[in-house]
Amino acid sequence: MKKQLGSKDQGFSLIEVLAAITILSVVALVLSSYFTNSLSYSKKNQNKTIMVNLARNALFYMEKQSFSGLSEYFARTDTLKCTKKAEDAAQDCSGPADGLGTKEDIVRGVLNPTVNGISYNVSVQYQKDLHENMKHSADDETKRSSAKYLLPVKVIVQGLGDNGSRANETVVEGYITDETIR
Repeated sequence: MKKQLGSKDQGFSLIEVLAAITILSVVALVLSSYFTNSLSYSKKNQNKTIMVNLARNALFYMEKQSFSGLSEYFARTDTLKCTKKAEDAAQDCSGPADGLGTKEDIVRGVLNPTVNGISYNVSVQYQKDLHENMKHSADDETKRSSAKYLLPVKVIVQGLGDNGSRANETVVEGYITDETIR
């Protein structure tokens, strides 16, 4: 009877423990890779959301300006921007306050915001070709009549990387409307 009780093996062998640890470590490695990728993806989406909101902010700001002043400004030049390098506090502006009746420091704040320690460059480009097509649309009277009240623009937001390089870019298109139809 003693012999039978002593012959029963209890517990796990060393091989079984090593196999379980190996399987568990492979599963943990796959899961950590998944979480690392999801964190990176989440960070990219956060930056994209910030850039879209900055573009909408710039578009909203432009809509609040004088339509005639903007029309005159975009007749002279097709882009409104201030470029700023991450390592440099100096800004090179293309005369944003000229003809807009706004304070230049406000325009600089809209066109060169810093969010969460990341600097962004925002530029507003007048889409002259699209506007000309609207003005001279042969088949659509609505386009021709609304062209005098709308300025089609494209707002481009570029995030600056740590070394001043442009890390990513987001584009939002919209219209600046005349005060008479707002």
